[in-house]
Amino acid sequence: MDGDVPAGLRERRRLDTQLEIHEAALSLFEEQGLQATTVQQIADRAGISHRTFFRYFASKEQAALPGQRRLLRAFEGLEIDADGPGDVLRAIERMAIAAMEEERAGRLEEHRRITRLLAAEPALQAVAAGQELLLVEALHDRLAARLPEWPTTRARLVAEIAVVTWRTAWQRWGELAMQGEELEPADVFRECAADLRVIVG
Repeated sequence: MDGDVPAGLRERRRLDTQLEIHEAALSLFEEQGLQATTVQQIADRAGISHRTFFRYFASKEQAALPGQRRLLRAFEGLEIDADGPGDVLRAIERMAIAAMEEERAGRLEEHRRITRLLAAEPALQAVAAGQELLLVEALHDRLAARLPEWPTTRARLVAEIAVVTWRTAWQRWGELAMQGEELEPADVFRECAADLRVIVG
């Protein structure tokens, strides 16, 4: 019974199944396009039931995207030791760089595949935009909890700026990767953050 399985093993199985569904969705979208692919096809390729698919993802589009889970987890652990907006943005920058540096080589190839799909499939772009809204809300909530003296508008602006910088860095990394340039995502993020400081001071 599943209740007899240690919690760590259950979590590993859950993550493995999630990854298998994600890989199946990516492969099918690459082979036959988003519109021609069904949830049942993804489930069949991943070796799971239609019902199991929906325990992990709400739609086939979501299955193709990583969901920014690593960044969401990083937000949950974000520590802030100053209350100036510039200092907070730099703390978020350090956290985002650490999250990017955790990516492995295989994951970077996955990001290249996702970049190509996003360029070809507007429906996936809409899902990605929705995920960014969730990131903004999560970071806003963390900032509000850690900096209760801040006006909510300030916390939201900082959250929006941080997420836009994250998205811009991945977009730029994707453009460079499509051109054959092998840069580290964290280095591209550092460049974007440096440009941001030039713009806002």
